[in-house]
Formats: sequence, structure tokens, C-alpha cells
Amino acid sequence: MEALGKIAALMGLVMLARGGDALAACGIGSTIWEGKDGIAASVVAFTTNVWTFKGISTTFEISGCTEKDNWFKKGAEKVKQARIEHFASQNLDHLALEMAGGRGEHLDALAHLIELRAADEAELRSLAQSHFEVLFPSDHTTSVEMLHSLARLMSEDPVLSDYVER
Repeated sequence: MEALGKIAALMGLVMLARGGDALAACGIGSTIWEGKDGIAASVVAFTTNVWTFKGISTTFEISGCTEKDNWFKKGAEKVKQARIEHFASQNLDHLALEMAGGRGEHLDALAHLIELRAADEAELRSLAQSHFEVLFPSDHTTSVEMLHSLARLMSEDPVLSDYVER
């Protein structure tokens, strides 16, 4: 019985750290106990959310959970960004040559890593060629600098802006 008391105290501390309102979180527990007041309802909702159905709720975006609650999607975006950065760093010279000419397999591979639709790849090629001096302002431009410039240019482009997080 003493162990249950310690678990309840620990959950209470976690809820306080979250702002004291476990019901504001998404998940099955929050849905079941919606409208209920008191620490007991909060503890049960918190327990249900965290230790049982929270993963299901966030993965399938149900019970009030949205894409922003899904840790798997957040992780996927980090992996995607890391792949783009690695590819650009390993192929910067090729990308510079191909961006200057507006075509090439490395530029196409970058478009693929960015997950551009095939219909939008020509827009990326055109953007890279017409803004080459912005993407590569010097011979010492790094891949990170080029990617930051590319992301800014894409965010200003009506076709490519959907691919850039703002």
C-alpha cells in the first residue's frame, strides 16, 4: 500500500510540473475524464494517458492528439533534416556545379531528400540556377550556409514554400 502512495505522489508531482492539469493533455484518459474535477480524476486521466493509451492516441492522432503531439513524426523530421545536411556536405561541389547549370543528378537527389513532388522539381532547379549567387556567395560557402539560403528562398517561392517549415 505504501508503494501506491509513492506512485500517487510521484504522479502528482509530474502533474504539477505540467501545470497541474493532466486533463488538458490529449489522450484516451483525457477524453474519458473530460469535465471531471478533482485530483482523483486528474490522476486517473494522467495514468491512463501516460501509461496505457497515449502512444496509440498520438500515433493515430485520436482523442484530441494532433501531429504536434506525435514524437515519431518529430523524430522523422530530424532524421530527414540530418540526411539532407549530410548529403549536402558530402556533395557540395557537385551541387554547386549543378545548381549553376539548373540540372543534374545531385540536384535531383537533393529534391528527392526534400521530398519534392515530381511536378515541383523543375521549380527547384530554376530557383537554384536563378539564385546561384545567393546560394553560393563565395568559394568558402558551407553546405549549412547553402541550405539555409535555399530554405529561405524556397519559403519565398509560391510553389516551394509548402516544403519549408516556417
